[in-house]
Amino acid sequence: MSLEGRLEDLGLSDIFQIISLSKRSGVLTLIRKEGTGRLVFNLGQVIYATSDTRSRLGYTLVKKGIITNDDLEYVLRIQKGRGSMKPIGTLLMEMGAVEHEVLEREIREHIILIVKDLLSWNTGSFHFELGPKMDDDVVLQVGLNTEFLLLEGARLQDEEQKMKTEPPPVKAAPPAAQTATDELEKTQVAYSHRLAGTSSPGHRVNSGSLEDALSTSLPAPSPGLGNSRKDLTLLTSMIAELSGPSSSSEITLLVLRFASEMMNRAVILLVRKDDIVGLGQFGLVLPEGSPQERVRSIRIPLSEPSVFKEVIDKRTLYRSQLPQSKWHQYFVDQLGKEWPVEVFVAPLICEGRVIAILYGDNIPNKEKIGDTEGLEAFIKVTGFAFGKALLERKLLDTQSSKS
Repeated sequence: MSLEGRLEDLGLSDIFQIISLSKRSGVLTLIRKEGTGRLVFNLGQVIYATSDTRSRLGYTLVKKGIITNDDLEYVLRIQKGRGSMKPIGTLLMEMGAVEHEVLEREIREHIILIVKDLLSWNTGSFHFELGPKMDDDVVLQVGLNTEFLLLEGARLQDEEQKMKTEPPPVKAAPPAAQTATDELEKTQVAYSHRLAGTSSPGHRVNSGSLEDALSTSLPAPSPGLGNSRKDLTLLTSMIAELSGPSSSSEITLLVLRFASEMMNRAVILLVRKDDIVGLGQFGLVLPEGSPQERVRSIRIPLSEPSVFKEVIDKRTLYRSQLPQSKWHQYFVDQLGKEWPVEVFVAPLICEGRVIAILYGDNIPNKEKIGDTEGLEAFIKVTGFAFGKALLERKLLDTQSSKS
């Protein structure tokens, strides 16, 4: 498989999805006027990355003081002089210059930062060439899944943007500021209820149009009003991202990204006629195997009772303890066997039908989930966005068949 084209036509998230779903190994090269980026894949997971915007990992290790410049020059001479096929990281570990755990951590951070930079590349060309992983570079033994990288990259971009735009913190607010904060919190809660309807179990979310939902987006907090609720503060910016052109995969990533701010891990489950199946995840850590592959192997029948079936039938949020049952035990086992203190299970509704389910918990921490009203409101809006994306897809298919 050779994949190439323009970044204006196919974004990095779509390219990642193609390579990940097909479980391909090879090198993805992105080229633009300002420089070049390169990502190495092994069975659909990223094991190495480099970009002109950042130093190579070896030099980064030197800058951080993890290894010395002499260490790096020594292993580079070994590679060049002996024609060694061993990665630089392996040579550094063999000579005792760096611990394996430290090297793995630094490689992961290096890859995430490069992907964060590459996400801003909206112009240029890309080329994916099949092939084995590169043995002359520092690589991860167990790669990073693309959905995790996209979520982390987007999160870091958001934090970077906030640091550029937010005013410096106010050291001492006047007495009236607390009153203003209370009023802002009330306004945010009122807006979130208008977006999400009631979120209490047993009540159905109100219907409406995408335009209606978007028109109730929250006002940005005013400077000096203190710390607002995180879920409600995020809602405005997340809705703004959703209001632009979005594919189903982009919408799913946005849902996971919002959930990642509220919970330690989450899973998106696709609802089919007779069962639900795993679609995507973030935060899942397993002792062995790919978390993404494990999630995609999940199958839960709708002919037997479970919290998931209850959420689909009632089209309402479930947030409580997970009862002991056959299919709940199966689901927990697939996610690593730790039983959560509390779970969050919410339906994504499109045109009156539940098309997907968002599950979240706080494993490995044994603690309850915090405030989620903003996330609940966002999930409602994504239902309209899914409908919009499906309609646009149908229109494009119709136009293609006519031409």
